[in-house]
Amino acid sequence: MNKYAQIATIAIEYINKGLSAEQAWEKSSCEIFTRGSASQVKGCPKNAFLGLFSNDNKINHNKNALYARKALSILKENPNKRFSQKELWSLVTDEPKTHNSQMDVVFALWNKHLIK
Repeated sequence: MNKYAQIATIAIEYINKGLSAEQAWEKSSCEIFTRGSASQVKGCPKNAFLGLFSNDNKINHNKNALYARKALSILKENPNKRFSQKELWSLVTDEPKTHNSQMDVVFALWNKHLIK
């Protein structure tokens, strides 16, 4: 599990304790990375996570939030299929680039049954 997957699973614990998705990501990301570092503030995995758990309309229209929600939708539609991250990413977007930890976040939460 990569560090962004770890952050996402820790963040769920904070959400369950009453923090907002934004607060939970901030707190958990600072446990893994130095506050303010490029890795700690990296937008792709953060916005993927927030797209799954935040009620902020601005965040929910972010492309990384949309990617995460589409990936989750595909997983829900195919609960018995085992996707690779590359395969799921190719179904989420037809952009010719690799995912930037968005799929790490989605897979970690899905595989640990932390998201429905």
